[in-house]
Amino acid sequence: MPKLSRLLSLSAETVLPKIEHDLRRRLVLGGMAGAASLLAARGTLAETAMPDRTTVSAEGIVRTTLESYVNDNGEELRLVLITVPPGVSAPVHHHPVVAHNYILEGIAETQYEGEELKRFTAGQSYQDKANVSHKIFRNPDRTLPLKFLIAYAVKKGQPFLLVP
Repeated sequence: MPKLSRLLSLSAETVLPKIEHDLRRRLVLGGMAGAASLLAARGTLAETAMPDRTTVSAEGIVRTTLESYVNDNGEELRLVLITVPPGVSAPVHHHPVVAHNYILEGIAETQYEGEELKRFTAGQSYQDKANVSHKIFRNPDRTLPLKFLIAYAVKKGQPFLLVP
């Protein structure tokens, strides 16, 4: 029979990667939530500075810019909350830069040219690719909306979603 110390060591080896992954996920969410809370603390000043911060696409996708900051290099850093209604897909498009996405609620399905379809759920994150055709982005759930945060930097005033 193996010694208890050896069994504990094997258990720790299998659990440690899961704990590290969970900590990384929580750090990402905490950072994004912290950035969003900074905007909330600014209240009406933020709304005055960005009066057109919410847009709604023809498909019903709501994009709200929670934070926008232009640095000295003319790059605009944005934190955007996106809500995709049940069963809705975005049109084929591409992005000029890489972005980081964090799923808050629901299910996201995404596929870039030359890749397999991927599925992400609440608590998971992924990166959008730059200058690659984004063939599929959808909320496959027929009853619940998809909500996620996206963070990226573009040249000031440049859109993030470009439809061919």
